[in-house]
Amino acid sequence: MPVPRAGLPAVPAERAFLLLKPDCLRLGLSGFVERAVEAAGLRVVCRHRVSLSPGDVRHLWSEYDDAGHSLALAFLDRYLTGEPSEVWQLAGPDAFEAARLIKREVRSRHAAGPFANVVHGAQRRGELARQANHLLGRCGACAAPFVSDEPALDPPRPPGLDFRQHADLAALVDELWPLLQDVPADPGPVRLDGGDTGRAIHLGPDREHTLDSTVTALWHALPGAGLRHPVLLALHAGYSGGTPVAVGGRRALRACLRTLREHGIRNCGEGPYRPAVSAI
Repeated sequence: MPVPRAGLPAVPAERAFLLLKPDCLRLGLSGFVERAVEAAGLRVVCRHRVSLSPGDVRHLWSEYDDAGHSLALAFLDRYLTGEPSEVWQLAGPDAFEAARLIKREVRSRHAAGPFANVVHGAQRRGELARQANHLLGRCGACAAPFVSDEPALDPPRPPGLDFRQHADLAALVDELWPLLQDVPADPGPVRLDGGDTGRAIHLGPDREHTLDSTVTALWHALPGAGLRHPVLLALHAGYSGGTPVAVGGRRALRACLRTLREHGIRNCGEGPYRPAVSAI
């Protein structure tokens, strides 16, 4: 229990957790995370090595399901289930908010891409209770249940096509994985029908959408592009701040933009095209 200062009552301790992902352990960042925990006035109560399964991934990220988010889950499985992680139970004043700030600090220093962001912590108290009980409930020192008045499940995120019907997703993820360990590689825009107008359809990041819903929109808006190209475009746009996704004739560009908007994509528009030197 914290010692009161100058006659003030002690601030009650709360509990929270951090999940140190496989890349965090591989890069030797545990010491950095622990110093951030101590600087936030928290202590590590217990720490456990865990080997996450695909079932664990689906329990922890309840906003995704296989039918509507098969792409996101395929990437999360590749990221989180191949090597061990470590879960820490934390305790101290306002531990929930402090853990959120620690996550942001660690990611701001060391995250290197959407599937290389080193630590996970809950964003809501209901999520904290569900995830902590799942990760820590088998340890005697951690077994006291986390409780919350908030809903335990996160609201479903916008779904897309079930891309398991169209591709070997594990093979696709393995192919793209080296291109996603920093700012996701820019594949350059898809060239649609018609001449070069010097114009392009640009796609920006959109927190209202998911990888699967964005790729579904691009899949329909970019005829003949396959799946690899839309996946890279969606990831690059989300992490870099925006990217051109299509060039071509005026009619083709108008059709592309119309299709994106019909699929609910709003952060898109037509503008000048300046080729990126780094396009792959």
